[in-house]
Amino acid sequence: MEVFTNDDMLKEQKHSLITLYLAYFADYFCWGVAVALIACYISPTEGSPFIDLFFSRQASLGIALAAFPVGEVIGSPLLGDLSDWIGRKKILIGGLWGSIFSMLLCAFALHVGSFALFVLGQFLVGFLSGKQAMAQAAIVDIEAGNKGQKLAFLSVVGGISWIAGPAIGGLLMQVPIGGVILPSLLATLVFAVSLVLTYVWFTDTYQPQHRDTSISKFWSNIGSMFVLTWKESLFFIFFLNLLGWYLLVVSLSDFLIVRFNLTTAQIGFFNSYVSLCFTAGGIIGTLWILHRWRAKHILFWSALIGSVGIFLIFGAQTLAELWTYLAIPAVTESWIYPAYQTVLSDRTSEQNQGKLFGLIGASNGACQFVASIVLGGFSSQSAILIAAILFLSSAALLPVLTRRRSQTTPQSQ
Repeated sequence: MEVFTNDDMLKEQKHSLITLYLAYFADYFCWGVAVALIACYISPTEGSPFIDLFFSRQASLGIALAAFPVGEVIGSPLLGDLSDWIGRKKILIGGLWGSIFSMLLCAFALHVGSFALFVLGQFLVGFLSGKQAMAQAAIVDIEAGNKGQKLAFLSVVGGISWIAGPAIGGLLMQVPIGGVILPSLLATLVFAVSLVLTYVWFTDTYQPQHRDTSISKFWSNIGSMFVLTWKESLFFIFFLNLLGWYLLVVSLSDFLIVRFNLTTAQIGFFNSYVSLCFTAGGIIGTLWILHRWRAKHILFWSALIGSVGIFLIFGAQTLAELWTYLAIPAVTESWIYPAYQTVLSDRTSEQNQGKLFGLIGASNGACQFVASIVLGGFSSQSAILIAAILFLSSAALLPVLTRRRSQTTPQSQ
């Protein structure tokens, strides 16, 4: 009989944490190294690898960008339920195998010039990125370390992947022969490394509940997001702000191509710069902003300043201006997002905290999808203007909501 000491158990748990962080990194790196550069694949200046675009360039761009978040919205609740049902490790391994296949499908589609296959591959990549929620649940299951610190470290992991992904992807696409498929192949390699470490290092301590899942339950989970948006007006404002942020994110690459005629490498660096500003803002917010002021007190000014930054981006005519203006909404959004999470959590009962954060996660995919649809119908410059208006609207609605809530709360008591 094999006897495990405390040191052995601690080592095993650390290995499991490393594996889960790498799985989380792989999904975000995949998004940064390949998905964030979709506009470059349908570029009007550098040529497109696709030979069968069935729609206009703008509509095709919107469809390609929408495929990932649609898959994410569907996959997140399904994979989360399955991980509770059959265990974390089985879902993680199956999801990583699926991610490898999906990225290879994207590379093959780019190689043969099939837009339809590429959209299918993007949908599958998004669907399988739903394993992120399972990875976070598995991190919480591990006893070693402080729960808050373990989850907070995910922001650092995500920031690093968002910084590295677009920069590396943009450089790889400059390779004369086969450069267009190299970002997808690199993402495949990262998923493969994560898969090997999952087989070798990850120990699943979670006991599956073997409870039933159904299509009706899935649609109920999706519908809960819209019910909460209707009942909780602050969630609606949060949704407006988040939609504005994703409109800026999905429009940026095409905006850089159309207005400034940048190369794919330059676009990759600009995307990495936005991620760096977001990460730096998050560190400032964690160490100072959100410690010095209450979350609800920073929302208005952060959203207002962020809207000014996006209006300035819309009007930017030089790269020097763009470097300066891009930092404004990136930094402020890194404060706005956790501040909304905090305020919404404070307004939600302890029994519904899990559902709340699950709905916040689903909202990310929904906002990415809506942003992609908007970009499919409008130019990237118009989409950025809409993003600025959404930021400004969310700021304008906040004082009204706060005043109304302060008037109704004493009556309810």
